[in-house]
Amino acid sequence: MVKLIVSDLDGTLVPEGAGALPRELIETLNRVQQGGIPFAVSSGRQHASLREVFRPLETEPYILSLNGGCICKGDRCLYTDPMPQEAALAIAEEAGRLPWCDVILETREECWVYRPSNGVAEGLDARRYHYAKIDRLEQVEGEVIKVACYLTAELEDFLARNQRRWGSVVKVARSGERWVDFNTSDKGKGLLALCRLLGIAPAETVAFGDNLNDRAMLAAAGLGWAAAQGNPELRREFPVCADPRLEMEKILRENGKNPCNPE
Repeated sequence: MVKLIVSDLDGTLVPEGAGALPRELIETLNRVQQGGIPFAVSSGRQHASLREVFRPLETEPYILSLNGGCICKGDRCLYTDPMPQEAALAIAEEAGRLPWCDVILETREECWVYRPSNGVAEGLDARRYHYAKIDRLEQVEGEVIKVACYLTAELEDFLARNQRRWGSVVKVARSGERWVDFNTSDKGKGLLALCRLLGIAPAETVAFGDNLNDRAMLAAAGLGWAAAQGNPELRREFPVCADPRLEMEKILRENGKNPCNPE
């Protein structure tokens, strides 16, 4: 009996950076939730962006934003896992010195773009982000949950260097073709936190993802699926799903109506 479905968004349910859901996916997610299975999206995006993307659904999903660092249901914030503030600001300051790197610091409600010069703001507009451009880190307000770095060059060197530099303090993971994320939380911790909130065993969950920042989530779920178009390393580690939407329809058929909806 599957009691919770959790999925990454970009690269898994929609192409990277998409601002809307396909009609067929909306219909499937509505049927899943009508069938008594809660749906949650787990993404590196901010809460406001995700809420706009999933607004067409009849029932709002659980939103695990900022790589599991913040869990919300509608207007209710249920859980946060902020970074050590001093480390977050130091990471941003170091990365901001690189001319090929744009730095984003994300709090629960806001996104702060630090000294952008490589076009990252245009991508945030496409993703329906709420953000403010800043030139001093003192302008950041609130606890930082995630630092995201958008790199136009030397991503692998940047990733390896920062894993050595900060890996004992925060999690450092590649989250897209040009993105490296820094979090205290990860999507696996987020999934487990949501299971505790809902009183669901992790073994009763199914998760979908496409990139290495989804690995912990897929490992924590009862069944973790790697998207067919996803990272090759992830596809070697987990069973591959050609179409998450069709797999959800299959789960719904096999599950029947779940009499134990946590809502």
